[in-house]
Amino acid sequence: MSRLQEHIDVSAPAQKVWDQLHRVEEYSSFMDGVQRASARGGDRARLDVRTGRGEQAFEAVLSEHSDEQTITWQTQGSPELQGTLSVRSLDRDHSQVQIRMEYDPQGIQDTFGGPKGMAQVHAVERTVRDDLEHFRDLVERQKG
Repeated sequence: MSRLQEHIDVSAPAQKVWDQLHRVEEYSSFMDGVQRASARGGDRARLDVRTGRGEQAFEAVLSEHSDEQTITWQTQGSPELQGTLSVRSLDRDHSQVQIRMEYDPQGIQDTFGGPKGMAQVHAVERTVRDDLEHFRDLVERQKG
């Protein structure tokens, strides 16, 4: 399993960022390749994702730790992905989003296609970083 850790600072209060993370239906607006997303009860989400082989649905089991503003998730089936999303306050008007993720690069390559080996790891890192930047932009545009 490969591990990835990324973070981004957001010019918005932590509670606003935390609330946006719970709007699963809006994930397609900032996550590359996500066509549709929906919450399935309080502890599941479904993402319909565009892959190199068409569209594939992913189910994820979620565990929320509100007191720590952390969501832990794990996909059901392939590819095997698991991780945490955390929000922490930097000050009244700024926060930081951190993602930690574990994944099998071969499983990602088998599902999505694309490069192999270290190039796949770099592609995953770039995608996660881009998604965080899109998320930050979405939250910051919603000021007011």
